[in-house]
Amino acid sequence: MDIVIGSNVLRNTTGVVTAHGQQQLCLEIHEDNSQIFLTMDMYMPTGTQVAKLERNVWISNDGERFELTAEPQSLKIVDNTLKNVVIELKAEEDTRLTVGQAKFYTSKGTLSEVSPEWWRVGNKLELNGIDMDLEGGDITMPE
Repeated sequence: MDIVIGSNVLRNTTGVVTAHGQQQLCLEIHEDNSQIFLTMDMYMPTGTQVAKLERNVWISNDGERFELTAEPQSLKIVDNTLKNVVIELKAEEDTRLTVGQAKFYTSKGTLSEVSPEWWRVGNKLELNGIDMDLEGGDITMPE
């Protein structure tokens, strides 16, 4: 699967994004109808888990803090407390998925933000214009 994150193209990935050695999210596109499936753990800046989504089904979401909108070729999660988009996805082709915008925390409280121009992880790294073949591997967020 090819994933576009901001202005970065990560080709030939598993769709799994890891942070701190564990899965943060998993992106899938169903072959038949291009339905997007998302598995994602959501955290506070302190690293406390506040919600868990597995293949578009809430496993935990206390107080319905997060709202999921899923169409066959798009998906969006909004944080109703902070009033921001957690992640927005769009299926472009059978094997290409675009992360148009995102703002979420990892299990260690590191902020990951995506805009159409860049992908920022914490205050250490900003990626823009990267085109990389991951040769069937995961996307690993920097520490």
